[in-house]
Amino acid sequence: MELFLWIGSALGAVFGLLHGVYLYREITAAATKGATAINVRALYHGGWTFVLWTVFGSYVLALWLVGLIGSSIVRLMQRQRSV
Repeated sequence: MELFLWIGSALGAVFGLLHGVYLYREITAAATKGATAINVRALYHGGWTFVLWTVFGSYVLALWLVGLIGSSIVRLMQRQRSV
C-alpha cells in the first residue's frame, strides 16, 4: 500500500507540474505586458495546482484503475452477450 501511495504521489507530481506550467503560461499570456500582480497570481495558481495534484495523486490513480477495471469488465460482458 505504501508503494501505491508513492507511485500515486509521483504521478500526481508529474501531472501537477505539467498542469501548473500550463496554467501559468495561459494566465501570463492573457495578462497585459508588465503587470507584476498578474504574474504573481499565475505563479500562485500554478503552485497550488502542483500541490493539489501531488497530494491527491494516489486518489486519482486509484480512480483511474477502478475505471479501467470496470470498463474492461463491461466490455467483456458485452462481447459475451453478442456471441
